[in-house]
Amino acid sequence: MKALETTGALAGLKVAHIDDLDRYKAAVERGRQTGWGYYFPYLLSVNRPDRSATLMSEEEGSICVFRWRVEETGERLDLHLPPIPMNAPVLRRCLERANDFNRGFSARILRIDAADAPVLTGLPYLRVRERRQQYLFAPSTYENLTGTNLRTIRRHVARVEQLPDVHVAPYSPSHAGECMELLSRWKKTHREMHGTAGGTGASRRAIELAGRLPARDLCGEVVFVDGRLAAFVFGGEIRPGLACAFDRKCDSEIRGLSYFQFRSFLLGLRDFERVNDGSDAKRTGLRQLKDSFRPVEMHAEFRAEQISPP
Repeated sequence: MKALETTGALAGLKVAHIDDLDRYKAAVERGRQTGWGYYFPYLLSVNRPDRSATLMSEEEGSICVFRWRVEETGERLDLHLPPIPMNAPVLRRCLERANDFNRGFSARILRIDAADAPVLTGLPYLRVRERRQQYLFAPSTYENLTGTNLRTIRRHVARVEQLPDVHVAPYSPSHAGECMELLSRWKKTHREMHGTAGGTGASRRAIELAGRLPARDLCGEVVFVDGRLAAFVFGGEIRPGLACAFDRKCDSEIRGLSYFQFRSFLLGLRDFERVNDGSDAKRTGLRQLKDSFRPVEMHAEFRAEQISPP
């Protein structure tokens, strides 16, 4: 990424880098956050030359995470997350920094974990509202697929297993080209159906990051059907005991493949108690898939705007 000048209101901040992984995860372990947005590779995926960046600093033992981006009206700075672990005085100073950068009383907190929301709700200068519900799954649930609750998954998995030459393999950088080709086809189909790119930018950056981070923090899996790469998925540890299903794409023409793919990846995360798979993005098909996996918990994520000076 092209160097961002961290001067003025950005002084003391740095663009998030792979080298920040250990200290960031140590802070999340202390804070006990569960949200999908706390996954470190996601923070790295925001870094896009001349367009957006995750900026970080440390104050009073808390990690501060900002998001800088270029909008039509110019550059903008928001808090991506509250301080980790949560610290109200540090939060106030972070908002003051962002307001100074924006030259106005406009900085927001984009993602707030349910564990931190009560503290922020009690602050007189913030209006906190729920943003989305995220799905938490227990990977050990999907070993045998017995019982009526999992019959939809069982049916789709059986359909895919009957296809010719179905093969699942750990992701390696040698798969990058085929994953990019699948992503290009998926993007075209998604844009025709929904009018958006469907988060393919994050997919591209996940492919680029895979192999550069420890496997526990960013692992991947690919599915081949009849000799052709038909699906890929990435995820890894948020903190001990909790993983993130970060990104997955598959050939939408193969019925049941998305169920087969997700079940296979969850089984690969069996040493985690829970996996956060994010929200349904208000898409009916995605909601149906996630509901069929019978989440063990729905986890709320919040957003905050300022209503008075901090």
